[in-house]
Amino acid sequence: MNRRFAHAGVTLLMIACSVSLARAQFAHPDLKSGKIVVRKVLILPPRVSVTKSGMKGNETLIAESKMVEAALPAIFAEAAQEKGCTVLDNAFAPEALEKNQDLKFALADIQDRFDALHKHISEKPKDVRNGRFTMGDEVVNFNPGAAADALVFVRGSGVVNTGGKKVLGAIAGVNETDYILVDIAIVDSQSGAVLYYGYSVTGGSYIENPERMKKPIEASFKEWKVGKQK
Repeated sequence: MNRRFAHAGVTLLMIACSVSLARAQFAHPDLKSGKIVVRKVLILPPRVSVTKSGMKGNETLIAESKMVEAALPAIFAEAAQEKGCTVLDNAFAPEALEKNQDLKFALADIQDRFDALHKHISEKPKDVRNGRFTMGDEVVNFNPGAAADALVFVRGSGVVNTGGKKVLGAIAGVNETDYILVDIAIVDSQSGAVLYYGYSVTGGSYIENPERMKKPIEASFKEWKVGKQK
């Protein structure tokens, strides 16, 4: 993941103020007005990078990253369902991808395309409110999303500080808090328009207790209005 910490200012503010969570949300004007309605979503596999930060430098924690990736879909699904949105069944189980190479390549392609756009969204998230960002109408060719109104892309960047760094921080009067930043984008499955973008920051033991991420994620989607089911 090229973009490790997209919202460094928010993260640093959270650490400095010892705040347990931060959140923000940005809605496309057509979603906000009700012109576009999202009732059914398909959650794509999250991409997460967790980094161990220590006295001798940083190290990517692959196993921990995978643990968070595995936990996030259910957390978002529960938050979406509580708002009245239908979450379609997961079509991307590892065994399914291994049996269907076309699906595997299509998933990798659309994920990479989103990552290219994600860099620009994270730099100017307020422009989602102007309808600026789109993946293009080629997303309609992504067959797993045919039954969904929108695709959900989840990205996470987390930090776990070593004990030594926390001790040194305490001596220096700095609170070296473990935290994770989670970005979630809702993309129209027909037009490719980014309809909603929210991000949340969760502090504390989010790997051992992934449910800690639920309230911040819910808060980051407070303004997401879901249309009534037909």
